Amino acid sequence: MNLNTSYNKIKYVTDPAGKRQEVIVPFQIWTSLTEELEALKEKQRILLGLRQACREVKKQQKGIIKEKTLEEFLDEVN
Repeated sequence: MNLNTSYNKIKYVTDPAGKRQEVIVPFQIWTSLTEELEALKEKQRILLGLRQACREVKKQQKGIIKEKTLEEFLDEVN
C-alpha cells in the first residue's frame, strides 16, 4: 500500500460543532509513523550526544576540563 494514497483513508471523529477530537488511522500508516518516530528519536539522541561531545572538546581546549585518556574514555563507555 502506498502511504501517500492511503492518507485519504484517515478518519476523524468530531464533536457536534465539527471540531476534530480523535483520529482513526489505518494500522499500516500507524506502523509507518511509529517506526519513523523511533528513527527520529534515535537520530535526536545521537545528535544531542555529539553536541555534548563538541562542548566538552571546546572546554578541554580551553583548559576548563581535563582531557581524558583513551582508557578513561573506554571505561566510561562500558
